[in-house]
Amino acid sequence: MYRSLRWALRLVALFALLPLGIVLLALAGCQSALIYPARRYDPVMWQRLPPAVQPLRYRTAEGEQVSFWVGPRAPRRVWMLFNGNGGFALQWLDLLPLVHDPEAGFLLFEYPGYGFCEGSCSPARIRAASEAAVAALAAHLGWERAALEQRLALFGHSLGAAAALEYAARHPVQRIVLVAPFTTLVEMGHHLFVWPLGYLIWHRFDNGARLAEIAAQQPRPSVRIIHGSDDQLVPPAMSAELAAAHPGWIERLEIPGADHDLVVVDALRLLP
Repeated sequence: MYRSLRWALRLVALFALLPLGIVLLALAGCQSALIYPARRYDPVMWQRLPPAVQPLRYRTAEGEQVSFWVGPRAPRRVWMLFNGNGGFALQWLDLLPLVHDPEAGFLLFEYPGYGFCEGSCSPARIRAASEAAVAALAAHLGWERAALEQRLALFGHSLGAAAALEYAARHPVQRIVLVAPFTTLVEMGHHLFVWPLGYLIWHRFDNGARLAEIAAQQPRPSVRIIHGSDDQLVPPAMSAELAAAHPGWIERLEIPGADHDLVVVDALRLLP
């Protein structure tokens, strides 16, 4: 009798936990698609590129990649733009007029698997692609890489802030602007779902760790964080935590009334 009761209780527990197990498996199995909802261009976009937009072709382990350059042949500043996970490189074209810096050029970086790019994303794959994109731009401009690094600044929004920091932790840059950055992707998982589901995320972007590495560089770049007070996706408290870890180095601005997306407009208007 007691043995039968134990088996009955086990079956009840199994069926009670089954929906949770399905959710956990689904989150673990499809997280790449959730984190990187790749936006692809129709091939007709090749014919629709404005004359001022120069494709930069390069190759990584993920296959053929294409980012874009907009700017003069000898810019005084080069801004490398990293969009959020739901965006794409060519979306920046509508926003560049907000930047009041006629002497700047812009490297519109495309993630692997997005736009015209082959492959798929992970932190390491994005980092490798960003390094290859900078090398392709240096070749396009006819510069040594060191000459480009003396003019290079990074601008990253949301996931793009993490991608920018991955690059800057390994290569010298002059300035970094982080818009609506999170602390870690694991903590974002806790925030968006429920603790401890964030631990299922294996794409371990860690902005706090990367900033600590950049802080040890000599010389270290200037860093500005911009966050909207009404951001409902990435809590402003996360960027406040990142800035508080480095007082006197990181400047943080909170834009009243701005949400997760509109804050990009404010941030671009504050450049250079």
